[in-house]
Amino acid sequence: MSTYKEIRGLKVRDYTTNPDNPIEGQLWYNTTDNVARYQIPNLVASWRTGNIMNTTRGQGASNGTQTSAIIYGGDTVNTETYDGTSFTEVNNLNTQRRIMGGAGADNTTALCISGNAPPVTTAVEQWDGSSWTEVGDVNTARYGLIGAGTYTAALGVAGGVPGSAIANNEIWNGSSWTEGTDINTARTYLSGSGATSTSAIIAGGDNTTVYANTETWNGSSWTEVADLNNTRKQLAGAGTQTSFLAFAGNPPASGYTGKTESWNGSTWTEVNDLASARAFLNSAGADNTSALAMGGYAPPGNQNLVEEWTANVPVGAWATGGSLNTARIQMAGCGESSTAGLAFGGEVPGSFSALNESYNGTSFTEVGDLNAAKENLAGAGSQTSGLAVGGKTSIPTTVGQTESWNGSAWTEVADLNTVRSTFACTGENNTAALAFGGSPPDTIANAEKWNGSSWTEVGDLNSGRQALAGAGTYTAALGFGGQGSGPRLANTESWNDSSWTEVNDLNTARNGLGGAGIYTSALAFAGDTPPVTGKTEDWNGVSWQETSDMSTARLGGIATAGDVNITDALAAGGGTGPSGYLSATEEWSGSSNTDKTISTD
Repeated sequence: MSTYKEIRGLKVRDYTTNPDNPIEGQLWYNTTDNVARYQIPNLVASWRTGNIMNTTRGQGASNGTQTSAIIYGGDTVNTETYDGTSFTEVNNLNTQRRIMGGAGADNTTALCISGNAPPVTTAVEQWDGSSWTEVGDVNTARYGLIGAGTYTAALGVAGGVPGSAIANNEIWNGSSWTEGTDINTARTYLSGSGATSTSAIIAGGDNTTVYANTETWNGSSWTEVADLNNTRKQLAGAGTQTSFLAFAGNPPASGYTGKTESWNGSTWTEVNDLASARAFLNSAGADNTSALAMGGYAPPGNQNLVEEWTANVPVGAWATGGSLNTARIQMAGCGESSTAGLAFGGEVPGSFSALNESYNGTSFTEVGDLNAAKENLAGAGSQTSGLAVGGKTSIPTTVGQTESWNGSAWTEVADLNTVRSTFACTGENNTAALAFGGSPPDTIANAEKWNGSSWTEVGDLNSGRQALAGAGTYTAALGFGGQGSGPRLANTESWNDSSWTEVNDLNTARNGLGGAGIYTSALAFAGDTPPVTGKTEDWNGVSWQETSDMSTARLGGIATAGDVNITDALAAGGGTGPSGYLSATEEWSGSSNTDKTISTD
């Protein structure tokens, strides 16, 4: 029999204690407790922002998978197909309608069933990958129904007729509809799906009261199974009878929800919410590990946003680090990792601060103070070559003052062209930085570039904003979150050294947040949504993904540092609210793993 060394080319290491920093896939033997262990990544299932649809819509229908979907109707006759990357407009439905049923396996096959044209119609259309054709009508015209199965073998389930909800179930054989066994609870505005006409699931809905009821179909009858955890109507869903995702909708009280639940064939489990609460949205997906949430309605109107659900995504985690010596809010920071960062300036109870503290991965040490006490400033660079820029030296005095750090002392250098506070600054050292956004006191879009001796005005942001975060260098950066003249923002913009381009939004709009990384790999964390949050999102160069939250929610002038790949980062200080000053620090590990026991023998 071959040994492990012969197979792998190395021995299984013996340790008296578990190794401090094991890597994914590492195998070792603990000689103290006589246990063999291995390291696996922590995984999460979450929603992330996808590319938007061409047409804003709600109350339409859709089908397919996360990488091959079709959406049609609603408040438009328009049809779009999705290839996993982008939406393409194709041939329209013959008859515009809303709140209809949809069935089909991918973006080349679909069945559009009944709906409200108005009036409520029996018409059915079939998509063959290039055009819609009218086919056999359903027996009972209805709206707010569910479609399940394929375009040649489908179900049209429940829904509403003028004045009431119905339990009626019809079966499509590719040419005509036949009455099947009714569901147990009549309802409309429900969710459901199924891969075939002989296996389906329905959940939620409305019939004078809002339901959490779930039923499954075996080809001949419906069986009541475990209820949803969250009662709601106008929800969406995707998957199969044994692997289904239900999300969003309208709960009984009022308002809209992004609540998401996963069905494993016997029970519902609450999982990560949609970033955007809404109802009357469209969905597609093969099972509870992969789905799309498209469009929908939430005040002030219909949406074209898309979110993608992905399971089993490796995520990092936050861990408690050494505390600041002095709790502060509205400060700034810089640094290249969780073990090499600076935290400077800010507000302490009753006054502004010039304090500067250096972190070594274990503790903070007070080093050379700023020349001027200030709050709401920004920082960029490293622990040994950094910048402290702008801010407020008193209320209401906003400054453009710039200070350069050489590892031991701060030196005043050339001022910004535009005074500003509550802005973002990115850059790799004290000779190269980019400052953008802020408030003087109105929100601004202005951006400036630092070359080591002077600031030059460059291309403005597309959206003026303050209390935003940034990540990157002076030639390639991201700006995200913040607040303009209205609500808190989720907008993300990318800088290419000449102009800003709007890219995919954060999942959660917020201001007073922290950021670290570069324009292709970044971290957004904390802030005010409201309430104050510890939500963390990971940028992969295309979209944001929700990942592990901070242990302590915080906002307002968080001192940050991080490496370029966001495998480690630092968040220090900030506040829990208007009068809450934090000294607590958290360290981010971007590839957090968990050790698993192989044997206790």
